[in-house]
Amino acid sequence: MVGLHFNKGLETLREIFSNNLSAVLIAEEIQICSLIDDAREIKIIMEKFDFDYYGVEKNGKVVGYIIQSELGEGLISNYIRPFLTEDLISESTSLIELLKILKEKDPIFVLEKNQVRKLITIADLQKQPIRMLVFGLVSLLEMRLLELIKEYYPNKDEWKGLINKSRLKKANEVYEIRKGKNEGLGLIDCLQLSDKGTIIKKTPKLLGALGFHSIGEVNVFFSSIEDLRNNTAHSQKYVYQDFNEFLDKISRIEEILTLI
Repeated sequence: MVGLHFNKGLETLREIFSNNLSAVLIAEEIQICSLIDDAREIKIIMEKFDFDYYGVEKNGKVVGYIIQSELGEGLISNYIRPFLTEDLISESTSLIELLKILKEKDPIFVLEKNQVRKLITIADLQKQPIRMLVFGLVSLLEMRLLELIKEYYPNKDEWKGLINKSRLKKANEVYEIRKGKNEGLGLIDCLQLSDKGTIIKKTPKLLGALGFHSIGEVNVFFSSIEDLRNNTAHSQKYVYQDFNEFLDKISRIEEILTLI
């Protein structure tokens, strides 16, 4: 039966990427002002350094925050927003969980030893730890898909008829290069993500096991995941353009890894 056993090594890697990359890795130190500071003066400073949010301190503790665009005449105390429970996360919150939180709440503030010391905005999701998370999850997906294909097609030649000749030729070229380096991999290990997607969509039982309902859905998913991986591999590119689409992709990868 397809997908009953998740390789323990892959499971460990998934836990590392899902749980051990924490939100604090992309958090920024929060800048602070006082309740009795002049709001206009603070607004000028925030505009100069391009800060949208400041923490507000009272008796040595950050008790709330201000938003640059809301500041006008008078004291900072007139504009403070007290922290609500939903505004706060712990420093150990995983990046995966943070993505879900930011869909509903932006910015979010990080508690360290019961003190608010840092904040995170959606803009911080373009940082390197997010790229590490995405690249890691996509790599895990590829590894797991390969396991499933090997499990479903134990005959080493059976899967070859499911991809076209040009893609098979490309896999052979990669295989010959790796073989020359004595890497000990088989031809199937040289398939690209798109090739795995092709095999999945031509194998109804795998299609169902992965929760896909149509070939069109498979095509869209694998194309979007390739784009996501390519964007994360090039630091000059944005990880994503649309946050909600990005979150949907990450959630779908996690769902597939959980399903199988």
